[in-house]
Formats: sequence, C-alpha cells, structure tokens
Amino acid sequence: MHDLLDNNEVALLLDLANLACHKGMPAEARVIVDGVLAVRPNFVPALITLAYSHLVVDDFDRALEILEPVLAAKPDDADARIVQLLTLLLAGKRSEADEAFDYIPEGCPQQQLANELRQAL
Repeated sequence: MHDLLDNNEVALLLDLANLACHKGMPAEARVIVDGVLAVRPNFVPALITLAYSHLVVDDFDRALEILEPVLAAKPDDADARIVQLLTLLLAGKRSEADEAFDYIPEGCPQQQLANELRQAL
C-alpha cells in the first residue's frame, strides 16, 4: 500500500497540511493528513501534523491526546516533543512543559527551539 505515495509525495502533502494550518485552514490540513494516514497508518510525522492542526485552534487537549501514543512509543521524538511543549505552554501548563523539555535530546536543533519557546512564553 505504500506504493500509492512515495516518500517525496508524502513529505509534500505534509508540508501542504502544515501550510494550511499556518493559513488558518486546519480542517483542510486534517483532510490531507487523513489521506496520508489512510495509506500510512500511524505514520508519526502525519500524527504530529494532525496534533498541530488542533494546536492552532487552541484544541490543546485533542493535540495532546494525539501525541500521547507517539510519545509513549518513542519518548525522545524531538519533533513530537516540540509540538507537545508548545501545546503545554500555550495551555498554561508550564510545569508539564518543563517535563516535556527534559525529553528533548541534548544538542539537537529542536532543543534550541524549545529553549526559545520557553523564554518567549
């Protein structure tokens, strides 16, 4: 079933979904992500984008719910942790955000972003 979309096509679709989120079109982003998940069930980058589509409309609980199994399977997934960290900060859950920050691997690019987020919010 993976032959329906190659890796470049999937990456492009997820880029479009993220762009849709940035342009205030989270419902459209979710349609794109649902398509990706139909051919690649439980595909982590798609789940992260899906969580982000909820974050941008302040549906923090749903965003965290989507990220929960991703992070349970791979606690040090830096991309998922960044979305979790941003969600927790925007939801006003600073202590939980601090815990999430501790899981971001030392020296990865996401750690600098996480530091900036913590300082800004």
